[in-house]
Amino acid sequence: MPGKAQYARTPGQGTPAPAHGTDYDAEFLAERLHGRFTNFLTGDGRELIESRCRDALREHSTWLVHQITREVALALEAEMTDWVREAVDEELQRRRSA
Repeated sequence: MPGKAQYARTPGQGTPAPAHGTDYDAEFLAERLHGRFTNFLTGDGRELIESRCRDALREHSTWLVHQITREVALALEAEMTDWVREAVDEELQRRRSA
């Protein structure tokens, strides 16, 4: 195994007898699994990942819109109160002057 000296085979070392009389090659199985993972991640797996990312992005965008709307509404509420107070004060001063 590349980069894993502890798993390296010594020359002439035979592979241990497989359990239950099955004949398999770990490297061959690993290559097949690698191929299957690669095919999955370039096909159905990629579609699944993209779909979940789109859903997460849509959900997060909706949350952001709600948060920003709430913050803007709170800021406008405070500003509106000040604007109304100023408009009333201006109107009262205008009426007193007239």
